[in-house]
Amino acid sequence: MYQKNTDKYIIDLFSGCGGFAEGFKKSGYKSYLAADFDYWSCQTFKNRFKKTDVINEDITTTKFKKILRSKINGTPIEGVVAGLPCQSFSSVGRAQDKFSMTKDKRNYFYKDFFECLKIINPNFFVFENVRGILSAKPNGIKIFDDILEFSKKLGYVTLDDTKKMVFDTSEYGVPQIRKRVFVIGVKKKYSKLISKIYEELINIQKDKNIFTVKDAISDLPKLKPGEGVEKTKLIKKNKNKYLKKIANSKFVFNHVARNHNEKDRQRYKFLSKNNWELRDLKKTRPDLIHHNPDHFKNRYTVQRYDLPGKTIVSHLYKDGNLFIHPDYKQERTFTVREAARVQSFPDDFVFLGSRTEQYKQVGNAVPPIMAENISKVIKKYCG
Repeated sequence: MYQKNTDKYIIDLFSGCGGFAEGFKKSGYKSYLAADFDYWSCQTFKNRFKKTDVINEDITTTKFKKILRSKINGTPIEGVVAGLPCQSFSSVGRAQDKFSMTKDKRNYFYKDFFECLKIINPNFFVFENVRGILSAKPNGIKIFDDILEFSKKLGYVTLDDTKKMVFDTSEYGVPQIRKRVFVIGVKKKYSKLISKIYEELINIQKDKNIFTVKDAISDLPKLKPGEGVEKTKLIKKNKNKYLKKIANSKFVFNHVARNHNEKDRQRYKFLSKNNWELRDLKKTRPDLIHHNPDHFKNRYTVQRYDLPGKTIVSHLYKDGNLFIHPDYKQERTFTVREAARVQSFPDDFVFLGSRTEQYKQVGNAVPPIMAENISKVIKKYCG
């Protein structure tokens, strides 16, 4: 007897390594297809979600749209999730570009997202970006108004109040202060539910514990610069509430410390031991200052054990000094696994590629626990 396929599929565009997919699978959604331009992100995604069709392609091309049509071929897709590239909307990106990112083509990737959405025709979509997208006007046109108009034309209902679209992941069980915009759109048949979806997401935070860096990484093997291996056994200890959720393996992966020169090791040691900023070295160790601390006061940042981590960024691979380990005895910056722990990736999630590529993947990802929170609420109201 024929049985109807009841699988709830999602498609992940600008998928990165799979942060969205990792969270949505907790609510029973299956990744039907994922696509990203970055090779190593796709390799990591394939390794994690072995049954997903992963396409390493430029999503903005006509070629990709043709591939997308052929891959779907009538398969009903429940939802589309996307971590749209955010560099052109970020304050750092604007500050570093002489045109303030007004000429960056990534400003308009949302148009390709909606072109794909038209092909897929899901019941809902979710995309994530930095808060800068709400005010971006690269050519005098407000990007976000255009996004809402595209949604409306395709028959999707979104929230009018943009303030309610901004969420801090530290309030949702992620040990990291990461404020991001999550735009959720639903088909008109669910139009009366969109406000309930956001209301419930806003109310969830009241029941969440605020986890800290210590909660996230204190059980990991201690390393000095240059130490560590790609796979190491984790010594069993009493797990806190956070680790019970993500420390799901006897092994940890990608826990390898960078090499650091002697001067940096001394800087890290003094800064983390005393919880100082760079300028605090003026009187005690002026020999360790090699940047003007008045201009670069945040260039060296110690992640504090007693607080949620600072935002894990995609340029972590080159700005490791922003993530100095709070244990001064280790004299180093974060490993990929420590960054992944703060991003709420489980221990058995393996990042492939060089260490540089691994850092990029972690920093670009949507925290899986945040994605899980969103998926649970969407499933409750949209089936």
